[in-house]
Amino acid sequence: IFKFQDYMILIADYNAPKPHKHLASHIIISLGKEMNWQIENENVKCRGICINSNILHRGTMTEEGSIVFLFTETSRYAASLNKKYLNDNSYAILDDNIVDKILKEYYEYNNNIEFPDAMILDICGLDAKDSHGYDKRIDDIIKYINDLDTIEHTIVDDLCKKLYISKSRLSHLFKEQTKMTLHSYLAFEKLRKTYGYLSKGMNITDACILAGFDSPSHCASTCKRMFGISLRDVHKKFKQIASK
Repeated sequence: IFKFQDYMILIADYNAPKPHKHLASHIIISLGKEMNWQIENENVKCRGICINSNILHRGTMTEEGSIVFLFTETSRYAASLNKKYLNDNSYAILDDNIVDKILKEYYEYNNNIEFPDAMILDICGLDAKDSHGYDKRIDDIIKYINDLDTIEHTIVDDLCKKLYISKSRLSHLFKEQTKMTLHSYLAFEKLRKTYGYLSKGMNITDACILAGFDSPSHCASTCKRMFGISLRDVHKKFKQIASK
């Protein structure tokens, strides 16, 4: 996992995760040959694919793994991804020419420090110009949550006091504007913060609790439900990277 802000980037070497769906839309690029995906009831073979949020899916990747971009609905790039490729469909296959250009950038990156995410997004034709046009209160909520070290149990009450609105109004406004529930968004943000803390060398228990989860088991079940992968596998990968 390389980045945690606005969008997440993973180099995924897991194989055939369990069927799952979550808040994030994807761009997935195979680092090897074709991938096999089961998207809802359809089987798809491809080298690159975009998958919409809240779509049940599972995939089998080659041993080389894949590049995975994850965009929540609040990401600055989500609207551009939908407009360019998905058009509210379940998935869209990327042209092989685009995949080849992305892989060229990726393999050249091996000699550099910074992951070439901006270049890859540009190759895909995505930008942050398609503004969501959120109510200012929603922009304030997203920034407030993003800036927190810990998402406390009192977060909903805190937001209501900050914005001078009721819980029901807050929930309705957030879902109306972002197309996701506030509860789901908070779970995703806790998980994102957990990954950030793990990447800094923190152990699983401390990272989960600091992010705002009740327990490591709660965090692990959220990780499995949202991404179909084990939290311990994520932690193991961070430790392997740190030891290099």
